Amino acid sequence: MIIKGADVLTPYGITKSGLVVIEDGIIVRISHMGDICPDAEPRHEHGGKHRVVDGTGMTLVPGFIDIHAHGGGGCDTQDGTYDSLERMCLAHAAHGTTGILPTTMSSPAETLLEVTRLFGDCMGKKAPCGAGILGLHLEGPWLNPEWKGAQPKTGIRDPSIEELDELIEASSGNIRMITVAPEMPGALNLIDHAADSGIIVSLGHSSATYDQVIAAVDEGATHVTHAYNAMSGLHHRHPGMVGAMLSCNRLTADVILDGFHIHRAAAKILMECKGKDGLALITDATMAAGMPDGEYELGGQRVIYRDGAVRLPDGNLAGSALTLDNAVRYAIRELECSLEDVIRMVSETPAWILGIDDKKGSVEVGKDADLVLLDAKLQVRATIVCGNLVYMSEDVPWQTHAG
Repeated sequence: MIIKGADVLTPYGITKSGLVVIEDGIIVRISHMGDICPDAEPRHEHGGKHRVVDGTGMTLVPGFIDIHAHGGGGCDTQDGTYDSLERMCLAHAAHGTTGILPTTMSSPAETLLEVTRLFGDCMGKKAPCGAGILGLHLEGPWLNPEWKGAQPKTGIRDPSIEELDELIEASSGNIRMITVAPEMPGALNLIDHAADSGIIVSLGHSSATYDQVIAAVDEGATHVTHAYNAMSGLHHRHPGMVGAMLSCNRLTADVILDGFHIHRAAAKILMECKGKDGLALITDATMAAGMPDGEYELGGQRVIYRDGAVRLPDGNLAGSALTLDNAVRYAIRELECSLEDVIRMVSETPAWILGIDDKKGSVEVGKDADLVLLDAKLQVRATIVCGNLVYMSEDVPWQTHAG
């Protein structure tokens, strides 16, 4: 595939009217259109038929990576089928997401085992259509029931290394991240064990004190789940988890920018403290993402999507219907972020958090061709995953060339 004419956002700046050549799912060339002969068509190095997409008037950016999404397109991570995961990935790809961590809820042990077995089975299959699955995120069950948020209380239990090991085995080692409340009995031992097992440990749904958070960081925790939400707040004598998150440079964080979960001022403070290299944008999306208003499910619970927010019947927020392209537009519109900074928070920073920034997260030669074409209004016009066009609006011009 070749993409020509778009402005290309790279870590080194914007290449105006660029040319990007993709072979075998990898970016092999980035240059100016002016670098080729005016009468010549851009070609693949090894010939053969290839698609040429005309991105004139658009901006090519790295694909978005969502490290926390429960569902989308009417499907949920815990539906327990490969088809459901594929439809979820397609729904998010239409909004620029090229990599995703499907995320579970606190659930009975057997339910979680069934979900993790699905990942153990499907990760070896062909890549799903839509966003690529980068692993599994277990949000719970090892949370504080008093800070459960929308998590089902019946699914929450004390941390157990034995249960974690059983889930790791069931997933064939595809658990990439867990969210844990560090103040719960046995949590520090679990955090140490998970970190030693190569799992990213995030802290959340927690009443932890500042000191308890730092103790968890010393054991290997490196991240904080959906900043400000479902965690002990900041007080000048009791900094809590929020204070630790904002002040500890060993912790990265993620945030839901949907206009409901946090105030604009809180988002600006978070960005000032963590910077674009320490903060990832997430959706915390439910199956309502990409769907019309109505009733849906989250972790077996009835939720209502109306007027942009997803709530439990009691009115409490329950995940979101956010997509990452909307988060990008919100950050630019409401928080006055630059396009370069917000794309970093939705691409390169989450790739770094996951330890895959050598392959993903930026538009560079040698990296996976996970790319998004944005128009002047920052609407997604095309999404490419490992060189495969998984979404494109009908009015984007393209041709097939031979040789």
